[in-house]
Amino acid sequence: MGMPSIAQWAKAQHSKMEDSADTSKAKRDGVMAGMKMMTLQQKHQAEIAKATTEEEKKEKEAAMEQELTLGMLNIMWTTTVVDITATLHEVVEMVLHDQSVDKDARKRRAYGLKHLGEIFMECEGSPSIGGDAKKLYEEAAFAAMLETIKRKEEAAHTAI
Repeated sequence: MGMPSIAQWAKAQHSKMEDSADTSKAKRDGVMAGMKMMTLQQKHQAEIAKATTEEEKKEKEAAMEQELTLGMLNIMWTTTVVDITATLHEVVEMVLHDQSVDKDARKRRAYGLKHLGEIFMECEGSPSIGGDAKKLYEEAAFAAMLETIKRKEEAAHTAI
């Protein structure tokens, strides 16, 4: 029965702690975004209650809707990042620790992943989307819906 060396054990523990810290930070970011949304909503509701005219009330409601929409998009983005990060971590673990291939193949996979990461890091991020966030989300949701319908139709045709 082979026992891991202390160095291997410590490295594994350190990796688990880093993963735990990343997960905790992501969860904390999600909670903070939710708290910010609640605070914004309360602030805007107080402002709406102070409005004296119907026109002023509608302006404040529109401002609240805009700000809350951006906040919700931020929460969805944070949740998506957490999901992608967790999935990517699982995939990398599976690819790099696959015992059905030899050590040389795992090493080549590691170099490939490193190269892919370098390419990804060289890509420029998109500029802040600001007020266009709602439109961008609607377009992405519509495209995802169309892709889902397409895949279901393809699956139905192949099943026949």
